Amino acid sequence: MTNLPHLRAIQERYYFLSIRYLASIMIAVAKADPTLWEELDLRITDALTPVTAGEVMIQSSTLSKRIAAWIKELDPEPTPEPTPKEDYVHVHTTDEATYVRIKISGPNRLLLNDIITQLKDTDTEDSLPEALMAFLTEKIHLKITKYLFTPHKHPDQAWSPDYGDIDPEAYANATLVCAKNLDEVAGATEKSYTPSEKMKALIRARDGHCRFPGCCVPASKCQVDHIIPWAEGGPTAAWNLQLLCQRHHNMKTDGRFTADANGLAEIRWIGPMDVPAVTRPTGPLVKAMPRGIWGQVLRDRIQARFERIRDRALNKED
Repeated sequence: MTNLPHLRAIQERYYFLSIRYLASIMIAVAKADPTLWEELDLRITDALTPVTAGEVMIQSSTLSKRIAAWIKELDPEPTPEPTPKEDYVHVHTTDEATYVRIKISGPNRLLLNDIITQLKDTDTEDSLPEALMAFLTEKIHLKITKYLFTPHKHPDQAWSPDYGDIDPEAYANATLVCAKNLDEVAGATEKSYTPSEKMKALIRARDGHCRFPGCCVPASKCQVDHIIPWAEGGPTAAWNLQLLCQRHHNMKTDGRFTADANGLAEIRWIGPMDVPAVTRPTGPLVKAMPRGIWGQVLRDRIQARFERIRDRALNKED
């Protein structure tokens, strides 16, 4: 940690990072040119600094992905890494079975994973091996639809609800069906209980993964939850929606935990021990907030505006 003095200083003062957490940071930073370490040090310590009371620390896996994105931003053409071992397909057949080992790297690894996942989710009674054989014998034809998000300010970056930040070339061979501007639903309120596909996409791209403290179930495997329940007048609007995995959705529904949102989509959780825990969204649509006095003034203004919108939606104003 000698090369990351700011991180070292707060670790030696608070000892809040485990060895495993520190190791994940070091592995991610080691992939950067040493000239970038100073800037990465500042960004890492900023990401680990809470901005609101009770905030839950960012997950190590999320921080590692964020470091990789920073490296690409700061050094778009990094020094090529040593050539990895070539991809392979090993097939071994015995009298009873055929065993296959496959190594696929680069963009095609995502394609292979998508194919296997789609086969597993096909609406058939076949097991995965049977579905795979049907696919190989052309009895099943797959159409894979992927939703990728590109922020307006960083068109060279891409984000997937399945994998998080990805190389834009990962789906370079895919066909773009249509581009949707999610800003159109950011301030909208929909009349139905079930959010539209565009609204769901907005929440996925904002939250990044399950919003329960410590949970990193990817956005593609989460459900969209009404923070203020629909039955209690909670509208289908972005400010009242969040991503939750099935387990934590159940825990909120049965009352073991309660959730409350503020104007920055930060969720405050209260559980059986009555100790608050706050989670921040981590998706590509999260707005960067300034720190210091101006940052606090801006937070207060955003919160005041949010409370007016919420009160009108819940018919609490005269």
